[in-house]
Amino acid sequence: MKLSNIILEEFEDEMNTTRRFLETISEELFDYSPHNKSKSFKQLINHMLPISSWIPVITQNVELDWSKVTPPAAIGSKAEILKQFEANVAIGKKALVDASNEQLEEAWTMRNGETVLFSGTKRTAIRRYVMNHTIHHRAQLGVYLRLNDNMVPASYVSSADDKLF
Repeated sequence: MKLSNIILEEFEDEMNTTRRFLETISEELFDYSPHNKSKSFKQLINHMLPISSWIPVITQNVELDWSKVTPPAAIGSKAEILKQFEANVAIGKKALVDASNEQLEEAWTMRNGETVLFSGTKRTAIRRYVMNHTIHHRAQLGVYLRLNDNMVPASYVSSADDKLF
């Protein structure tokens, strides 16, 4: 079995859940931040958006150096956010479908200039820096939603607002 098929199944599940969170957010809350050290809703969402598009950056390269990356422009409306999210998920899916077992077992490094942030296999990088990273920020969105008395979608089973059973 291809490793990418295993990763793809989990990726699709996590992105479907993330989509439900993004669909719940109201533009009225874009400027909300729970603390002066926290990102606003809009900043957090814009930080999350490109994550799923990092998969080809991982599968097709030996490293990523953040000191050489220009961040994407911030997106300002919910409709644009959802559209970009779908486009980035499609980019991630395609890269997974195209990846071989051999590629996923290759070494990959993430750095910021001379500082190495991660060195390991590409499959580990995808799990850690795409999926787990998305899950981490999705949880933050859930807190932001709860603090504003908004519905929090279920992530895996149910939430106080979203009873799946």
